[in-house]
Amino acid sequence: MKKINSNLLIKILLLQILIVLITFTNAHAYIGLGPLLPMLGTIIAYIFIGIISIFGIIIYPLRIVIKKIKNKKKQNEDIHNKKLKDD
Repeated sequence: MKKINSNLLIKILLLQILIVLITFTNAHAYIGLGPLLPMLGTIIAYIFIGIISIFGIIIYPLRIVIKKIKNKKKQNEDIHNKKLKDD
């Protein structure tokens, strides 16, 4: 049996694949809803995570600022009430 060069076989295989890809234009294939449903679920999950992230970035600092303002008002009221008791 004659030894065949492996590079020649690879070139022939690639040439055949190229010819098949060039000659067939339409596949007329129906994928169905199988791959679509997980994609929709993933898209909805990413949107939900994005909304939660945006709210977290905006609301968390506001909560801290509001808490500081309330604590400052409470301290001012306590100081004012102590002054009134001392007088």
